[in-house]
Amino acid sequence: MRKVVLVTGASSGIGLTLCKRLLAEDDELHLCLACRNVGKAEAVRADLLASHPTAEVTIVQVDVSNLQSVFRASKELRQRFQRLDYVYLNAGIMPNPHLSIRGLFSGLFSRRVMHMFSTAEGMLTQEDKTTADGLQEVFETNVFGHFLLVKRLWV
Repeated sequence: MRKVVLVTGASSGIGLTLCKRLLAEDDELHLCLACRNVGKAEAVRADLLASHPTAEVTIVQVDVSNLQSVFRASKELRQRFQRLDYVYLNAGIMPNPHLSIRGLFSGLFSRRVMHMFSTAEGMLTQEDKTTADGLQEVFETNVFGHFLLVKRLWV
């Protein structure tokens, strides 16, 4: 019986590299790519199957920054698979901080200039976005979405 492996965020970066490595070790896996962008996931699936034709690669659409998507995907996964042997929770985001020109100039002419340059405090800012669910975007994407996915898979 094939081992079933679920990888979130499998269409790029570390998730894609992990999928390639898993199939290099055992190309008899049933690999389930849990991705937000189905188009990218289809391209990745085709690439993985081209290099590992004996593998079974399927896709489930999930956006871990959207609770309804997580609920729908967990239900679909429970219906599709009797068991998951391995679950890799890889999907995530990392917002890029932006240079605050105002913060830089106000810090240059203050007593905190050394502290500002050693910590970037007041010099770098980051937008704190809120999701449609009312949660902080990074928290919901990187932590809470995965927590709910796993919790609902084993209900």
